[in-house]
Amino acid sequence: MKSIIKAPAKINLCLRVNGLREDGYHDLSMIMQTISLFDTLEFEIIKENEIRFDFFDKFKSKKPYNNKTFSQINLKCNYSYIPTDERNLVYKIVKFIFDKYNIRDRIFIYLKKMIPTSGGLGGGSSDAASTLLFLNRHYKLRLNIDELIDISAMFGSDIPYFIHKKECLCEGRGEIITELKSFNNYYILIATPNVRVSTKEIFSKVDNFSIPDSRKDLENIAFNNCLDAINNRDLKLLSNNLFNNLEIVTESMFSDVTLFKDKMVKMGALASLMSGSGPTVFGIFNSYLKALNCKNILKKEHNDSFVFLARPI
Repeated sequence: MKSIIKAPAKINLCLRVNGLREDGYHDLSMIMQTISLFDTLEFEIIKENEIRFDFFDKFKSKKPYNNKTFSQINLKCNYSYIPTDERNLVYKIVKFIFDKYNIRDRIFIYLKKMIPTSGGLGGGSSDAASTLLFLNRHYKLRLNIDELIDISAMFGSDIPYFIHKKECLCEGRGEIITELKSFNNYYILIATPNVRVSTKEIFSKVDNFSIPDSRKDLENIAFNNCLDAINNRDLKLLSNNLFNNLEIVTESMFSDVTLFKDKMVKMGALASLMSGSGPTVFGIFNSYLKALNCKNILKKEHNDSFVFLARPI
């Protein structure tokens, strides 16, 4: 029996880099929001020693299936450039759980990517978290949320957030999470230029850009304003206080980030910001028609870029 799971993307409404930690990671304060842009994961599990002739159609071959035809973990993706071996976070999560709980079943996973890769939207992290949640439920492991977060934090800083899949305040490396009130009465336009960004590279350069104390004070105020805006569902206050400390780094490397931000604001966005380490830019709109018009124009003018209209979820 197949199980189909949706893994949502996220945007960063605020991203503040507080400094470098002793473990080599950066200490962060972030306000994260999931949006209605999804990858899809299809799972089928075949019990140890079970022989099947009607197994997961994405993995069908000309030969009948038997217990020697495939590996224990079988991952496919709709994009050939996505690794489907030990380099993939989904694969790593499955291997960890199978090894930890001595599971001998064979698992078949088909990953259909819609979230742009290396775009600052957390697609790979969301896929990994969704896989962990599925395995916990399927095998009745009864891992509580703290245990799930501890496991997910071993594999990536954004993965713990996707265990919650809500609007959250994320601190530390991203693993210290406080759920916030849901605030979803606006539209989000996503635009990802056709470039690849290395998160590791962006973080390695952010310390070279010194932030004056006066700006840090303003960012502290803006961060608290965003939290107040979410609590009070004040879209204007939220839009006026978005910021991302990584933007200055990525914008210096990719001019399309600035281009998309400016175009969205000119076409009616209340605010526009880069998400994560980029290069994805999002715009906040209070009008569906304005957001749709902006989407259509961007798709026409930048047909090699990914443009998508979403809602907060």
